[in-house]
Amino acid sequence: MSNLICTSILPGPKEQNPDQIQCFLWPIISDLLCLWKHGIVIPTESFPQDRLVHIILVAVVCDKPAAHKIGSFVSYSHTNFCTVWWISIKDKDKPKAFEKGAFQPRTNEEQCELGEQYRQLTLPTAHKIFVKEFATQYTQLTQSLYFDLVNLVTYYLSMLHFSRPCEDSFLQHMGLKQNPPTRP
Repeated sequence: MSNLICTSILPGPKEQNPDQIQCFLWPIISDLLCLWKHGIVIPTESFPQDRLVHIILVAVVCDKPAAHKIGSFVSYSHTNFCTVWWISIKDKDKPKAFEKGAFQPRTNEEQCELGEQYRQLTLPTAHKIFVKEFATQYTQLTQSLYFDLVNLVTYYLSMLHFSRPCEDSFLQHMGLKQNPPTRP
């Protein structure tokens, strides 16, 4: 893969909670916002004498637990575990779960607004009550005016480990790689 950046590896020995992860995200998101707004002058293949390039975050792709923590969605074991639909755990194995439009979709606007409400809370008990009711926390990603939390924070099945065929399939799905031409 090319044009990908590993921005950080979070230290142990304990796993960070979603609020702690925001401290790691803040400088990354801050830098990305500057690169989007002001750009950076660099040489490119087409313009070896330098060109102004603007950078955007296209997607966040990680395993499911990390997607929940980074994207402000609470734990995947929460009653409302899905990052796209307001479906509950008790309904996930029912026929209704497979019907189009059976559950209200989450929206980026709603997710950002709930995240901001969470951020304004000051007491840990208030955070806990809010999370239980709204299945949402705050994320630094809401600072970006173009980034859609619901559609651009995605996860892969960690058991795949991005083997070459899986990697190719994922890149094709994201529109980052063309399908190979078929032979006659």
